[in-house]
Amino acid sequence: MRRAFGTALLALLVWPAAAAHRREFLIDSQFDIDPGESLYFEIPSKQPEARLEVQFEVQGPRGSRGIRVAVLSERELQNFREKQPHHEIISTAYRQEGILRTRLGEAGGYAVIVDNRLEARRKSRVRLEAVLTTGPDPETLPVTYASPEKRLIVVSVSLAGFLIIVALSGQALWRATRRPPSIPRPASPSLPQWY
Repeated sequence: MRRAFGTALLALLVWPAAAAHRREFLIDSQFDIDPGESLYFEIPSKQPEARLEVQFEVQGPRGSRGIRVAVLSERELQNFREKQPHHEIISTAYRQEGILRTRLGEAGGYAVIVDNRLEARRKSRVRLEAVLTTGPDPETLPVTYASPEKRLIVVSVSLAGFLIIVALSGQALWRATRRPPSIPRPASPSLPQWY
């Protein structure tokens, strides 16, 4: 009973934070990309100030020069498709593996670009994972402290509760030690019955 109550209380306390903070796995894929080519994945962001994390790894071939990953807005994606100059929100250098993290300032469409243009002869096998997190960022939430009056109330109530528990436990122990011990009477030996 106590365990169920504790679990329910914990769920009630954690629920508002979990409801406000949401992680959505957008891409979890393994694919081949031709040499000298680029691929893109469109990503919708329905809320402003969402956080995007892209993790990538080149799994083959050995000795590959690596890939480059970039994030573009929807407007810049059009320029990228038309092979026009475009502005990237963030990008990595050519690497075998890495993690790219950025904050998407506005709601709207974005794209993750996987660039294999440095590799001239061989296909690259890539593992890509993208996660979009919305809601308040726990690392940037302001830290607040209770006023001195509230702290005094909390400490006083906690101390009073502790003293009440100690007093009730002590009283129960005192009563238990004051009772005369009850010694069980030995059972009368019974004679075996013969049939």
